[in-house]
Amino acid sequence: MKKLSALITIIAGLMALPATNALAAWTELGSNDAMTVLVDLDTLKRDGDKAQILSMLDLKKPGVNPTSKKAVSSLIGLNEYICSNGTYRPIEFKEFAGAKGSGKVVTDNKSPDAPFEPVVSGSWTAGVFNIACKAK
Repeated sequence: MKKLSALITIIAGLMALPATNALAAWTELGSNDAMTVLVDLDTLKRDGDKAQILSMLDLKKPGVNPTSKKAVSSLIGLNEYICSNGTYRPIEFKEFAGAKGSGKVVTDNKSPDAPFEPVVSGSWTAGVFNIACKAK
């Protein structure tokens, strides 16, 4: 009975994933020739000096995943920031075949132990960092 209950929970969670992207309240931060950067402000979580937020990179021209060789048009990821020293790391991200997190999932990457890297001024991570760490 426990196995059946766990299976139903997993299936329900998987069925909700596509709807989550469509229902998210995405706020555009800016764009350049390559992409538009958006965040879901409802996912912002602060814990002391750390912040986490869901962000989306909507590519203007599809890229190609180097491993699968499949087209990627958007990425949605959860990143963690350390506000005091301006660093971040990806906790997980998904690549999508369609624009704005639509279409098939090309890859589902989890990296909860990724090392923190500097936030580079002028990069998409800097824009997200400013929202995640400067918001009150």
